[in-house]
Amino acid sequence: MSAHTPRPIAERLEIAILTSEQMRLHWIDEKDQTHYMTVVLPLAVEEAKDADYLRCRVLEDDVEILVRIDLIQNLPTPTK
Repeated sequence: MSAHTPRPIAERLEIAILTSEQMRLHWIDEKDQTHYMTVVLPLAVEEAKDADYLRCRVLEDDVEILVRIDLIQNLPTPTK
């Protein structure tokens, strides 16, 4: 995992991928700022130059998409 994604979030996503956990995610599309909230099946985390992406299958439409991880609104975040 790259420096783009905090370790607790990266670990949470890896567990979801390994266990085929369905997740209801809320994210903002980086191109047009549209908000989405739907159930997805996480498939992989992909590292890019400027950000990490979650490859996932949207269960309702049966399509694969890439979601920029830092634009996901409802993932657990570390607290101190």
